[in-house]
Amino acid sequence: MAAGLIAAGLGCRAGCPVEQVLAVLEQALGAAGCRLQQVRALYTADFKHSEVGLLRAAELLNKPLIALPVADLQAQSAQALSCSAHTLERFGVPSVAETAALAGASLAGSNAPGDRPRLLGPRRTSGSATCALASSGRIAEPGP
Repeated sequence: MAAGLIAAGLGCRAGCPVEQVLAVLEQALGAAGCRLQQVRALYTADFKHSEVGLLRAAELLNKPLIALPVADLQAQSAQALSCSAHTLERFGVPSVAETAALAGASLAGSNAPGDRPRLLGPRRTSGSATCALASSGRIAEPGP
């Protein structure tokens, strides 16, 4: 069976600085015991596709930033571990970061039995940025 991937879901307030995006990703990776090399891509909601902090983080990390339709995030809502009343009311999802991570892992998953995407923990927050990690299948071991 192919090794799974880690999808990093990101959310932020408008104008969030890249430093906060990088800090929250580092925080989430540390809490999950993972490394940046295991992250295949950064995922967010389509309404965040032009956020400079997210775009700059993807550029600095040399990772693709994939903006997903809200419907893809909403389809993952039942698996979210956190809930922001503001985010739920405004966008129809309990957590942009968590649902984006799950949707990203789902899209890139192997579809093998038992490889249902799962969160590696609740979202983390740094300033105005949030990050959650999700895995599809087994987590790939990072190289040296």
